[in-house]
Amino acid sequence: MLGGLARPRGSGALAAGALAAFVAAGCVGEGATPLRPDDAAASAADPARSSKRDGPRTSPELVPPGASTGGDLTVAVVDGAPVHAADAYRLLLLSLPDETQNAARQLVVDRIAAAEAASESINVPPAVVDRELERVLGEQDRKVRESSKGKQDLASYVQTTYALDKAHYAELVRQTVARSLLLERVVLLELARHPRTQLRLIRVKEKSLAEEIRRKITQGADFATLARQHSEDGSAREGGLYPPLPSDLPSQLFARTEGLKGGDVGEVEEVSTNDGPRFRIVQVLTRLPAETGTWAERGSGIDKVLEGRPLSPLELEAWMHVMETRHPIRILPLGALDHGP
Repeated sequence: MLGGLARPRGSGALAAGALAAFVAAGCVGEGATPLRPDDAAASAADPARSSKRDGPRTSPELVPPGASTGGDLTVAVVDGAPVHAADAYRLLLLSLPDETQNAARQLVVDRIAAAEAASESINVPPAVVDRELERVLGEQDRKVRESSKGKQDLASYVQTTYALDKAHYAELVRQTVARSLLLERVVLLELARHPRTQLRLIRVKEKSLAEEIRRKITQGADFATLARQHSEDGSAREGGLYPPLPSDLPSQLFARTEGLKGGDVGEVEEVSTNDGPRFRIVQVLTRLPAETGTWAERGSGIDKVLEGRPLSPLELEAWMHVMETRHPIRILPLGALDHGP
């Protein structure tokens, strides 16, 4: 159970919740080309650190997403025999299972988003990609400078760490930025085709506190202010505000809100969390009907929404719930060469 949304279980289900971080972080370029400030600081202290640890480096050839490589990529050659990327993947999966599987899942999400975008004729203007790329690279440069105490900038860091010049690195990041921007638009177009509910939520540890908070709200206190003061839910900073989410999908989030209209506050309810039982109060803000329309008709409105806020991890998860019913998806153990159904 992730974010209150019920999901199918089993090896065929795609755990989309693990992908939420690269959207929520707002610095999507780091998703595909990890930039770790601790490594930046260590490299600044010891410029030879990367070569000592990893051996000689060569700049990788850019392969556009989805392009055929003519077979498994060769990452090294020993006595004339190739070492394949699939072997590196299996080794990483055994050593860093979460990170490796998250990377595989991100590739799956990118593949699905590209297919959906093609079918809906969704596109992101190059100028929008350029602006986001500039922001991402600027943020990365700031992090490198801070972590290295001014001894490195982004250009020197990527040269030391990846043996890439900044232009080559920027092109890699640009591809990731473009895929992320496309994903945001694909997700919001799809979710708008479902009836949605937007609500605020407060979650606290003590039932007595929850009841006191609800009493104050019914007497006219501001829900958002009380959420910021008391809620331990991740939405507290935004005053308990959740994005509009499909109410036609199985979800504990909407389990007891069916009879509530816009502005209504539900009763205190007990919920289970990883930290034990908690008590929450939900206020329904609005119920939105399902919308029709093509990207050409609705794209400008979606662009405006995304100018005001990033895509929510819960929206990504809800979209993946829909996609799992539309696209056959399997994450294969150890990257098995299995092409069966």
